[in-house]
Amino acid sequence: MPLGNAQTQPSDVEERIDIKVVTTIKPLQLIVSAITVGITAPVLLIPANQSYHHYTLRPSAVRTLDDADLVVWVGPELETYLAGLFAQVETKTQVIRAIQLPGLQRHEITKEAAIAEDGAHDHDHPGQFDAHIWLDTNNALLIAEAAAQHLSVLDPANTSRYTSNLAAFSARLQQTSQENAEALAVLKDLDYAVYHNAFQYFEKQNGLQHKLVFVTAEDMQPGVRHIMAVRNALQQLRPVCLLEDVTTNPATVTTVLGDYSINRERVDLLGENLTPGPEAYTQMLTNLADVFQRCLAPR
Repeated sequence: MPLGNAQTQPSDVEERIDIKVVTTIKPLQLIVSAITVGITAPVLLIPANQSYHHYTLRPSAVRTLDDADLVVWVGPELETYLAGLFAQVETKTQVIRAIQLPGLQRHEITKEAAIAEDGAHDHDHPGQFDAHIWLDTNNALLIAEAAAQHLSVLDPANTSRYTSNLAAFSARLQQTSQENAEALAVLKDLDYAVYHNAFQYFEKQNGLQHKLVFVTAEDMQPGVRHIMAVRNALQQLRPVCLLEDVTTNPATVTTVLGDYSINRERVDLLGENLTPGPEAYTQMLTNLADVFQRCLAPR
């Protein structure tokens, strides 16, 4: 793949190297692609329609990982099944474990005690950090900065490009954060529910707070006691909106809701249909804000 731009001098072209960047999940690909635009395209390891918790790499994907100069992942809190493999990768490849970056905003996982089943297995391990860190723009900037630093060491001939791309990304983040905060400010006092507690980074940055969670473990079906507890909470709290995501089980929602009427919207937390590029990540957050507004709008 050609590196640099058309105005690069021939002597510089000879110095450039073919940098291979791999990201595990789509949001990381969107963030890093804003830094590598014009230089290289990050490869996505886990398809956006697959579970990042349980995905097992195919041999071709393992080879892609082995060939990478830089690998970016969240950490074992998210890409759980890849933790053993990444322990080996980190010994021979430049790796950014995003959840451990200094200064990163980390929110602890909280169990919804009001609707938790006694003795239920909690998939998210209370007391540990919520791994959906990419939904906070400050975290996205830290990830982008780490990527730019690593890439500048690996590919010094393109340092100025990485730096300018980072500056442009930072400016877009600031603008998008401000626009979303203004658009969502009017929703702060409205009650809504979420299928799974995966939104808190976005919520806390924008002053929002859900009132009810349908399932405490996204990969387990709730029992009868849990379903009855959620139904009772619905009648007491009367939320106007239910935000669903890729983990939502429609049958579970139907069972829990019964005859309760509520606005329902599916949230794309991964930017599934977005093409990586300089504006893709901020577009994902804008889309997310739009879904919140649609769901909470009176009907």
